[in-house]
Amino acid sequence: MSLHRFTRRLVVLGLSLWITASLASACRAQYLKKPGETPQAPEFRDVTQWLNSEPLLMSRLRGKVVVVHFWTNGCYNCMNNYPHYRAWQERYAGKDVVLVGIHTPETPGERDVDRIKAQAAKHGLKFAIAVDNDLANWNAWDNRYWPTVYVVDRRGRVRYGWEGELSYKGARGEETIRKVIDALLRERP
Repeated sequence: MSLHRFTRRLVVLGLSLWITASLASACRAQYLKKPGETPQAPEFRDVTQWLNSEPLLMSRLRGKVVVVHFWTNGCYNCMNNYPHYRAWQERYAGKDVVLVGIHTPETPGERDVDRIKAQAAKHGLKFAIAVDNDLANWNAWDNRYWPTVYVVDRRGRVRYGWEGELSYKGARGEETIRKVIDALLRERP
């Protein structure tokens, strides 16, 4: 192989690695919107079935901080967030915080409601779960990744979001989300 071809391959490989790293970090991107720029959280819609809860309406959750997370039961990255969700269940029990999981399937096998129930029970996920088999909520929230966590303030505005695992490679997503929840609990409704 000539030096020119070898150099060109190295450049292509380097560019490919750079693009991969850039996209990977984008998947873990976090963003905080200023109160004046925050959109209203979409209403829950066309839920296949509610688990662990009666049907919820975002409009009826005003006055509470709502943590909405998109997940699917076969997703390894989603499973890595389960310990954080369980910790939030305990930490915010009895406070004005509502956790809502929106289970949106990635594969046909993940559409099985009995499987979703079994996985939630196995992993101690006791919060409200909206089964979103038709992706109505996924699309309404303009969601892109599993897992993604959104924090909604007491007025129903989306104030924060985290895409990807909360603790991926030392990321401090759980701590960040917890601080956002605590700050929003201190805000007046």
